[in-house]
Amino acid sequence: MALEITPVQDSMVVAIPRRLDANNAPAVETELKLLLKTNPKKIILDFSDTDYLASAGLRVILFISREFMKSGGRIALIELHPSVLRIFDMAGFSRLFTICISREEALRKMV
Repeated sequence: MALEITPVQDSMVVAIPRRLDANNAPAVETELKLLLKTNPKKIILDFSDTDYLASAGLRVILFISREFMKSGGRIALIELHPSVLRIFDMAGFSRLFTICISREEALRKMV
C-alpha cells in the first residue's frame, strides 16, 4: 500500500485510506514510520476518504502521533466523516488531537 503524501507549505499531508483496519493498519504504520524518518515539522492526516476506522487503525494513529510529538512535531487530523469522528469521541481521542474541518484550518492552527 502506498499512502498519498503531499507537501503543503511546511507540512506533509497524508491521505488516510478509505478503510483503516487490521488488514491494512500494519502497512499504514510502516509508511508513516518512514515519513517520520524524514523529520517533517508538521503532519496533517487527511481523513476525507476514510469511512471506516477500526481499533487497529486507532492504535496506529495514536502510536505514530506520540512518536512524532516526542520529537517536537505537530499533527492535525482533518475532514473526519461523522462516523469516524464518533469513534475518536468514544475512544476519548478527540481531546488528544487537533481536529480541523479543512487543510487550511489545520495550517492556521499549527503555526
